[in-house]
Amino acid sequence: MLNFIKYKNYRVKIKKMTIKQAKSENAFGLYLSDKSTIFIQKNLSPKNYLSILFHELGHFIIDKAKIKPKSEESFAILIEEFSNIFLQNPKLLNFIKQCSKKNEI
Repeated sequence: MLNFIKYKNYRVKIKKMTIKQAKSENAFGLYLSDKSTIFIQKNLSPKNYLSILFHELGHFIIDKAKIKPKSEESFAILIEEFSNIFLQNPKLLNFIKQCSKKNEI
């Protein structure tokens, strides 16, 4: 499991959320900007976990990049669709790794 993700000069921690907490929040995931933490409900399938992770990363990007979309939730849902792209194109991750190695200093 990931412990954190870097974006620009920021880091967001990734933590598990209990099912009870998820029910209390009425959400499978949460991004708390004041704690710079994404919480994701434990015991999700890998596909659902990835989808929720991308969704919450959308909120994180909006917060840190100072993007002001018309609807934050619509933007996060759009970002969430990247999980489907990666799941349907497993070779894409290898391609990204190759590109990042070519750009290393």
